[in-house]
Amino acid sequence: TYVVLKVQNIKSTTIDRRGSEPCWEQDFMFEICADGKGFIIELWKKGLLWDSILGVLWIPLATVEHATDEGPGSWWTLHSEVIKNRNEIQGTKTPTSHEILLDVYFALPF
Repeated sequence: TYVVLKVQNIKSTTIDRRGSEPCWEQDFMFEICADGKGFIIELWKKGLLWDSILGVLWIPLATVEHATDEGPGSWWTLHSEVIKNRNEIQGTKTPTSHEILLDVYFALPF
């Protein structure tokens, strides 16, 4: 499995890991515009011919707190559907059986 993060027009991907409880411990840092609405996280399963999505999560930037250092993180339930208003993502719905542990925060400038 691997994770894809999408924020504004930026996309980053983790390396793929085997097992039922994969661990990436990978940091991502993005410089984004203040008018951003949120970001999407996708969990994918690598396949022989094509990959399949296991779940998706929308995190509104308004809910992300500022921090100076890493924290313990929080468990998030992944969903199977993305809610859109026209072409703009508004959220996700229909929980799956998959969860992901994330530590999400705005890093204060140095």
